[in-house]
Amino acid sequence: MTKQILFLMSDTGGGHRASANALIEALNQLQGDAVQCRMVDLFMGYGTWPLSRAGAYYQPLVDRHLWLWQLMGRCCNQPLLWQSTAHAARFWQMAGLRRFVADNPADLYVSVHPLFNHAPQWMLRQAYPRARFATVVTDLASAPHPWYSPTVDLLVASCPAVQTAAQQAGVPSSRVLLAGLPIRLGFAQARPIPHQARAALGLEQRPTVLLLGGGEGMGALEDSATALASSLALQGGQLAVICGRNRALHDRLSRRRWPAPVRIAGYVDNMPLWMAAADLVVSKAGPGTIAEALACGLPLILNGFVPGQETGNVAYVEGNRVGVYCSDPEQIANLAASWLEPGNPVLAAMSRRARALARPSAALEIAQALSALLV
Repeated sequence: MTKQILFLMSDTGGGHRASANALIEALNQLQGDAVQCRMVDLFMGYGTWPLSRAGAYYQPLVDRHLWLWQLMGRCCNQPLLWQSTAHAARFWQMAGLRRFVADNPADLYVSVHPLFNHAPQWMLRQAYPRARFATVVTDLASAPHPWYSPTVDLLVASCPAVQTAAQQAGVPSSRVLLAGLPIRLGFAQARPIPHQARAALGLEQRPTVLLLGGGEGMGALEDSATALASSLALQGGQLAVICGRNRALHDRLSRRRWPAPVRIAGYVDNMPLWMAAADLVVSKAGPGTIAEALACGLPLILNGFVPGQETGNVAYVEGNRVGVYCSDPEQIANLAASWLEPGNPVLAAMSRRARALARPSAALEIAQALSALLV
């Protein structure tokens, strides 16, 4: 009989859906028709206002009302306050939770979002006592307290700091798996060498910087692109800018004249190929991008982060000496140019450390652990 697996996510940022898709890809490869995987945006499908609009509010909240986002983060990291909030949410969202449970019977529920590990799990346990519940933490070192529920059947930690935090929060160590952050299987497979990847993408055969802003094209991409293009023009390099779903930014950058070869792209579904073509990555400190860059052995220049949510990611990158944080576009450009100088050993050393730290097969390892819950 086909087993049903339901992923609980929300499009508050692109990382939760990306992680769920990576796990679904891995489960389908391992299990084939033995499992049927679906995902549900619990906020959009079953939340009451304002949670039903969380996906639409996330970007403006981070961009324009960061103080409120930081306050929410601090509240979530106060265990007693969070526990009270989680209990209150059961009653506040009761009607939506009942509809969610009735609509979505499954054998295994997998949360890839920090806010879906308490009230939804409590309601599901009442309705389907034989169903299993797992949490896959899709943040790195800054994973907030709501990720950790002691009653889950499995919690997958993205890094040692998360593993320790989960155990300190009461999750039994036997139920905590340190496996890394799930990324697409393409990052674990044999990739083309840089000149092949550049040819496949229509790029010139030059040292290449990849500038990213996540799925929504966040961060100071335009200022960074301007400074990098000027610096790379002197180095004989080139720049690729991935604008994600930020169509206005894509169109604006596409109309500009650049002093060096610059390729502007929107949302792409072949990121392993783009990273294979690059020598280093400049990006905000999103956990998915960091995990993907490490899998490709790419040093990182982090040009921004969401306070609280991504603060620990910066420390993770710098502490493991696989990159640096720098928010000034001119300094970023100078640093990139320095790293790309012929014979500079810094880039090669960081690349080796990145590959040693990476867990490119995390999705497959997690899929195997999830499959074991279905036995």
